[in-house]
Amino acid sequence: MRVLVTGGAGFLGRQIVAALRARGAAVAAPARSSADLLRPEGRQAAVAAARAPTLVHAAWVTRPGVYRDSPENLDWVAATLDLAGRFAAAGGRRFVLVGSCAEYDWSLPPGTKWTEERPCRPATVYGAAKLLAWTMLAGMPLAVANARVFWPIGPHEHAARLLPSMLRAVRSACPLDIGPAALTRDLLDVRDAGGAIAGLALSDAEGVVNIGSGIALRLDRLAAAVGDPQARLLRLGARPLPAGEPLHMVADAARLGAITGIAPRYSLARTIADSRAVSAAAA
Repeated sequence: MRVLVTGGAGFLGRQIVAALRARGAAVAAPARSSADLLRPEGRQAAVAAARAPTLVHAAWVTRPGVYRDSPENLDWVAATLDLAGRFAAAGGRRFVLVGSCAEYDWSLPPGTKWTEERPCRPATVYGAAKLLAWTMLAGMPLAVANARVFWPIGPHEHAARLLPSMLRAVRSACPLDIGPAALTRDLLDVRDAGGAIAGLALSDAEGVVNIGSGIALRLDRLAAAVGDPQARLLRLGARPLPAGEPLHMVADAARLGAITGIAPRYSLARTIADSRAVSAAAA
């Protein structure tokens, strides 16, 4: 199996590439310097060089503090659809979009876990762009799947993301304002997330598949696991949630398990330890 992966150098993309190679796939993951996907010639170069029947599209705008409402999201919708068209014209058969839980309706009662049947009504430009790309991909002559990712964490995260910020605050004894104690998220080690998406890519499953652990983790428990059980440095509740963001977001990962047979391998303690080592080395 040969697979083209866009965004293969990113936080999640590099783990998708590693997991595909570990499963015996030949992976083409062109760098932006040789295939800028926001330019037509870059998209054509990526497709032509890869000669792959399967494409995992992980490239997108993801910068913390920017991506949620960036107008660049719309550029990525257009680029994604053009890329898919070129891929299909070159003989490509399977397209896996790396989507997001931001596509779902955040205003509905949270329930216990979010299934793939949950209605979609994005509250951010990012979520709306991902949903628009997915909706339009479904009409193309390709087998398409949407790997709807929840909250990956782990080594090599951007320094401004939650876990690295918490680790830095504890290490430097510099207080950090964070969200409410009851904030509950589905935090999946990025290496497990990459493995899950690789498993989906190498399957024949189509449609939406949640990429999550199915495990609910409160922010106060994460703070304790990071090393601040009394919340002296990690000031719980001092930072409000972004507008419209729900308190509870946990994936129903049953379909993912049924398709791939994959279960999370990395414990929270291991994820934090590995992230701490990478964060300290970069300091």
